[in-house]
Amino acid sequence: MQITNRGMAVLAGWVAMALHAPVQAQGFFSGMFDDVGVDFSGFIRAEGTYRTTSDENPYNQQGNLFNDRTIQRTPYAPPNLTQTQIDNLGLGGLVNLGEVGTWNTIPLIIFNDEVRRGDIIRSQENDTNYTVLRAEGEMNLRFSRNFRFVAKPRVLYDPGIYNDFDARNVANVQTGISGGDPALYQGEVNYFEYRVEDGNGGFTNGNPLEFSGRNYFVDFPALLFEYTNGPMTLRLGNQQIAWGQAIFFRVLDVPNGLDLRRHSILDRSLEEFSDKRVPMLSARLTYQLPFSVIADAYVGRFQPTVFGNPNTSFNVIPVQFTVRDMFKEGGFDDKYSYGLRLRADYGSWGWQAIAVRRWNPDGTFRWTQTGVNQSLDGNGLGAVVNLAYALNPREGCGGTTGEALAQSAFEVAPGGVYTAEEWFTYAAEVRLSGIEGLNAGIEDFPCAQALTASTIDPTDADAQQQAENQLDTFFVAAGGSLRGHIAREYHQENVFGLGLNYVTTSNIDFLNQIIINLEVSYQPKRAFTDIALRQDPLIQDETTVALIMDKWHRFTPGFPGTYMVFQALWKNRSDLVGRHLSGYGATPDNGLPPGIDNATYLVFGFQQPLPNRIFDVEFASLYDPQGGLFMQPMLRWNPGNNIGVEAFYNFIDGELSGNPNDNLLSTLGFADEIGLRVTYQF
Repeated sequence: MQITNRGMAVLAGWVAMALHAPVQAQGFFSGMFDDVGVDFSGFIRAEGTYRTTSDENPYNQQGNLFNDRTIQRTPYAPPNLTQTQIDNLGLGGLVNLGEVGTWNTIPLIIFNDEVRRGDIIRSQENDTNYTVLRAEGEMNLRFSRNFRFVAKPRVLYDPGIYNDFDARNVANVQTGISGGDPALYQGEVNYFEYRVEDGNGGFTNGNPLEFSGRNYFVDFPALLFEYTNGPMTLRLGNQQIAWGQAIFFRVLDVPNGLDLRRHSILDRSLEEFSDKRVPMLSARLTYQLPFSVIADAYVGRFQPTVFGNPNTSFNVIPVQFTVRDMFKEGGFDDKYSYGLRLRADYGSWGWQAIAVRRWNPDGTFRWTQTGVNQSLDGNGLGAVVNLAYALNPREGCGGTTGEALAQSAFEVAPGGVYTAEEWFTYAAEVRLSGIEGLNAGIEDFPCAQALTASTIDPTDADAQQQAENQLDTFFVAAGGSLRGHIAREYHQENVFGLGLNYVTTSNIDFLNQIIINLEVSYQPKRAFTDIALRQDPLIQDETTVALIMDKWHRFTPGFPGTYMVFQALWKNRSDLVGRHLSGYGATPDNGLPPGIDNATYLVFGFQQPLPNRIFDVEFASLYDPQGGLFMQPMLRWNPGNNIGVEAFYNFIDGELSGNPNDNLLSTLGFADEIGLRVTYQF
């Protein structure tokens, strides 16, 4: 094969790019590659966390708090039974409509039963919470002094060595789970795929430039072109935009949502959110203005926060409920967010301000129709209700209970809620109102009312008992459990923020060079999930205030300097993860949460290299004064040869004092674990 001079020059150019070496080309290509170069670096890492308690995730099927409990269920005659329905059943001589006053009036003892959830969903314990093999790389390809291409691929593989729930094992129970995405609810656990409704009755991947399956995940935290010219830098492509410096807190760090599929928020805390921000296709322009002001603006295609999938280790949405994500079906995949940040530093002082118009990546949740035509149980009470409805159907709701239920928020299927006690326990766990949630699931769906479901006056002295009786009545009629269906939607909002920073000077060494940041954000008319899951979200203004202080200090000449950080956060409407505070404080015996007025969190962390710098000690903690504590001590070992080893312990206690449903951290109280990460860098 003969290679021409031009071919030799091209080949030499590519070799130079690979070796980051200069090229001496001739002729037409002379000088073309003088500024071209490529750098590539990355790492391969094995990550695993190992449980230190026997507690399983209570929001998954196998860790459900009621799997090992046997509970008696007593159904009651519905108070809104019509005399026609009674007469059609041949019970006119036994039941007079006037005798049915409330859900406490007439127990149908003949249909009493008892249920042990674990007889249907078998509990299993796991030794590990999280085990993956990860590879990441970063390529910087320079075309000139001003123009470069950046690519950061990320690949994860989870071998799935857990004792997982498999929905196929209950395919013959109550005809199995029919609703929702089959890839999430009707088979094996799906660790990575982010699945949304596609608007055509199917489902699709919700993130562009992401390629994932049940146990693998490939994406690009950065895939962009960057152009720099004097005071201007322009970035175009898939990218993360980091506006915040705090750990745990996100006051001004609002452009991106978070990806919580892998290890939730329980990775190395001092890494902040660098591994969690969901990248978005966007344009970002940074410009140096007069008076030392830097302008940073972006416009990007909206991408939501991604929660853990059902039955994965750190899932926090109870799997008794099927989530229908409307990101694509609702047209939110065509929405854009944009914002501007101004920042300046003048000696010891500095300031910043942001104005953002965005679609809130967390979204809100509401009841939605199931679309599943599955009638109540064909035996016992279910058969009676089926017959009663068939003899007197509601116009517009079909001729069977299955057709009516398809237009309600509840599906007859296994793996749902089996008892009233389970309903109220989990409503309190996720900071919702059990009684008002039941009412909303009835009020908003007329075809549920056609099946004799009725709302309950929450001011009645016996409202809790009435709600329990109604719930158990329908669970018995279903022949096991009912699964609730909820839709996730997104809302546009404004975020305004101000920040002030100051670096102290003092003759006392410990008080010198402390960096103090005060950040405040205001979100007018922010949309929150209604604590009853009503169709319309709760709209309120929210204010967030954070104080952040950090410092490097050398305590003794024998040790390198210590990095320390202290933070405090105050919010007046929602908790750290966006749940409205009015849903706090419920209990299994009280489905009407009293709520709390505000949320406050305190953070302390430090990093201390040891004298030989082979070891580093880290510590991070988050304290909720309402009764929750998270602590993460970590030891990092750098043995050389580009190898790093990190061992850490996640300790979570959400029951330090009072009602655990009054604090943030009880939600993750199951996740005590030891983590190990072994990394090879190249």
